[in-house]
Amino acid sequence: MSENTPGAAARASGRAKGEIARVRAVRFGTGPAILAGIFIGWLGIATKAALNEAIGGDTGYVILMAGAVLAAWFGGLAGGLAAIITVAVMNSVIFVGGGADNRVDQFRQILYLVIATATAWLVASRRAARDGLVDALDEVASLAEEVETRDARLEMMLAASGTGFWEWDIVTGDLVWSEAIFRQHGLEPGPRAPDYATYIDTIHPDDRGTFESAIAAAIEGGGSFTLDFRIVWPDGSVHWTQGAGRVFRDETGRAIRMLGTGQDITERKRLIEDRDRLLAEEHRAGEFREAFVDVISHELRTPITTIMGLAQILARPGRTDDEASRAALLEDVRSESERLNRLVEDLLVLSRIERGRLEVEPEPLEPRRLLEGAVAHEARELSSITVETDLERDLPIVAGEATYIEQIVRNLLGNAAKYAPPGSHVVVSARKRDGLVEVRVSDDGPGIPPASIERIFELFYRDPESARIVAGSGIGLFVCATLIEAMGGSIWARRRPEGGSEFGFTLRAIEPDEVDADAPLLPAAATERKPNAVRKASTPAA
Repeated sequence: MSENTPGAAARASGRAKGEIARVRAVRFGTGPAILAGIFIGWLGIATKAALNEAIGGDTGYVILMAGAVLAAWFGGLAGGLAAIITVAVMNSVIFVGGGADNRVDQFRQILYLVIATATAWLVASRRAARDGLVDALDEVASLAEEVETRDARLEMMLAASGTGFWEWDIVTGDLVWSEAIFRQHGLEPGPRAPDYATYIDTIHPDDRGTFESAIAAAIEGGGSFTLDFRIVWPDGSVHWTQGAGRVFRDETGRAIRMLGTGQDITERKRLIEDRDRLLAEEHRAGEFREAFVDVISHELRTPITTIMGLAQILARPGRTDDEASRAALLEDVRSESERLNRLVEDLLVLSRIERGRLEVEPEPLEPRRLLEGAVAHEARELSSITVETDLERDLPIVAGEATYIEQIVRNLLGNAAKYAPPGSHVVVSARKRDGLVEVRVSDDGPGIPPASIERIFELFYRDPESARIVAGSGIGLFVCATLIEAMGGSIWARRRPEGGSEFGFTLRAIEPDEVDADAPLLPAAATERKPNAVRKASTPAA
């Protein structure tokens, strides 16, 4: 996987310019080339005359051939022919005379004309080829400079976006990475990238299969791929990257290499997650607001209307009641007031959850005494069911908040009384297990519908069949689950094999040496409940 080598375009441009400098020489146009040829021809004759005088003999056509070659190189065919013609004329006048005695010299001159002309043509052709090469190299240099400028702009843009290039040799498995790709994997740039097998091990296990499938699909015929996946750095941290690649094939169609880019998108993913979280929180807040409106308009109105009606009856002028009738009316007022109080308590907890301010300050509690008191109070209120306790002796001290635990017990018993048939038997039991105290509220009613078990602790959820028969807001069990979690425990609901339902929750037991009479005990697992948290019922091992 590889980036274009930095400076490659610059080096190509430098090589092209150097080659041009080496092959380019002085070149003449047609007119200057003819003049240069005449001058070179004259210079050749002059040189030959000087050498003949110096050696006292005839040097022949060696110097004249050299002049023709030189003129053809600098002046092309026109320059070469001009030099040859000048040499032929001057050589005939100066060195070759007429008559039969000079026939050999005339033949040699004719032979010179033929050979010199052919040589000049060959040299001129060679020079034309060199000139074409120079022009091509000049064009290459211009293109290299253009590529260098374009690559510089591309590198600036890629550096700004944190994008790197990679190349993968599919046949050998070798990878080539740019510096940005090294850093996207938590590594310092080095001369060699890891091989493909090692690279695959850096991909998050949950994304590895998807990545390999995308690569395989691109090689088998897709040609390219784009994929967001996670990478595990050497320090164990997880980062997101966006990879894109394209397959290149040989003349037989076999995939031989893949080129692509990689970009670190960890921050982008974080922003998306934050956006989704904020949207979910806003959606949840909207549900809370709707719940308040629904509860106030329906659930709160019912007990308030009843209390107001009973108060008006009791306060009616001239009314005479016997003691039993008056006591019955007052009992109804008290019962509806208790119902109203429970709704207000649940709404207060719901309000704290919605604002993210549900805080629990646990303290050491004696669960047996707390449960006995709460059950005894509720048993008097819930005349439609029979409630009893089955509490293990010597239950350990637990960490919790008494007010909230009593609220949870009231909600669970009220829930049993609401949905179980009249006369149902409800048992509140408590046992110590594995450093916890498990509290269970069991009834012998029809049991929780299987389809509702996983959703029963969701806010506003009510079983569709039960909702047609029994009124309710769908808040109580949500409040129970939230309070238990805030105290570091867990809550569950299940159908009993022998029939009926079981709701249970755990509280953390405190070891004797943890109890400090002078300081409140804070449970290690106490957490603030967020309104957007997902809650699912969980059942501890039996």
